[in-house]
Amino acid sequence: MKVIDSIFSISFIGSGNVATHLARALHNSGHLIEEVFSPRLPHAKRFAEQFGCNVAKDLKELNPKVNLLIIAVPDAKVEEVAKALPKIRGIVVHTSGVTGMDALKDADMFGVLYPLQTFTRNRRMDISDAPFCIEGSDERVSKSLFQLAGKMSRSVQLISSKQRKELHLAAVMVSNFVNHLYAHSQEYLGRRQLDFSLLLPLIRETAAKVQDISPKKAQTGPARRKDEPTIKTHLEMLKSFPETAALYHLFSTQIKKKYNE
Repeated sequence: MKVIDSIFSISFIGSGNVATHLARALHNSGHLIEEVFSPRLPHAKRFAEQFGCNVAKDLKELNPKVNLLIIAVPDAKVEEVAKALPKIRGIVVHTSGVTGMDALKDADMFGVLYPLQTFTRNRRMDISDAPFCIEGSDERVSKSLFQLAGKMSRSVQLISSKQRKELHLAAVMVSNFVNHLYAHSQEYLGRRQLDFSLLLPLIRETAAKVQDISPKKAQTGPARRKDEPTIKTHLEMLKSFPETAALYHLFSTQIKKKYNE
């Protein structure tokens, strides 16, 4: 089957981090950002100002002739939004990592355009390095989305809903959980009058290392060596940080078990 001709006009439901980064990449690659809807009207207006698009004040007002409609809302809202849509002539996609493609099954053509990356408002990033996970309701839709994603990213793969959920789970652990540890470390150092930036070279090297060797081989530290005196000392130092101490104990226990039993 041939690719669906000329995905040119693109509308968004949602005006947050994911929508903004996708719209910027698509706008820069020559696509027309047609319209945006968001229940947060001031956010929608700021989005529209960036990309020169119209603001829809209600889902039913969306232009049904748009080539592609991207639903970029919190995971729990995708199905609710999809059910409230007018009949769209083009392709309808969502950007959720955990929501199945079937949430959009009422559309004639539908799919998933999932960028596997963390996005923060007002932080510019090179989206071309982010893997895009694509799924389509049929081969023609998949090919069209694959082609579109290829204009934004160097890495595009056809990934099923089940596989995407597995990737999303792993992504939460390596991004959200790790960042939570950064926050604990920053709070600890701040209360000890030490600058978190001293850890940045270590953070960069740890992230770079797993691109060359497996995380298992890259593991170092007192728990890896089963250095009980150091672990005991650290836990004593964390007595006034009980939540951080609990995390330290949990991770140390699991690392010792994995590498020393």
